[in-house]
Amino acid sequence: MTCIPTVQGARVSDWLGNLGSRWHKAVRDVKEQLQGPGPDMTLAREPLLVRCDRSRPAADVILDPDAQRRLTPTRNPASPPGFSEIFVLLAEAAGDDGQHTEVYMGEHRLGTLTTTDSADFRAVLAAAKSQDKPVAGEAIRDRDAGGAWALHVYRPELT
Repeated sequence: MTCIPTVQGARVSDWLGNLGSRWHKAVRDVKEQLQGPGPDMTLAREPLLVRCDRSRPAADVILDPDAQRRLTPTRNPASPPGFSEIFVLLAEAAGDDGQHTEVYMGEHRLGTLTTTDSADFRAVLAAAKSQDKPVAGEAIRDRDAGGAWALHVYRPELT
């Protein structure tokens, strides 16, 4: 009799197949959202999606002066939610004090991460560069104590 490994009553191959299909659906959903209406992005090619680690604190984005108007939700301006998760593009750039990760919404730069926070994204950015793909990450758009929009990018999983 052949023994087939199981995970809570399901075969491992079924579980892996499910995981693969969920990952492909997530990438497809990201691509659709990035090409939809509103303050999103249009991509010419499939992005490398950052696998986020939600157990770690998100990295704060140091916002550019004009980022506030770009962060304002456009789908329901009458009563924008106080919190939402959005997709952003990430790119590496040189700064005065080292390499930084820049955060974009479409062609518009929203801000940067500190050098320390940027270090978490270097491996993902290098992998994307070698594949000639943009990097899409998940971010939290919420309001700070003063009521202004703030942005925080989920950090990648540790490898």
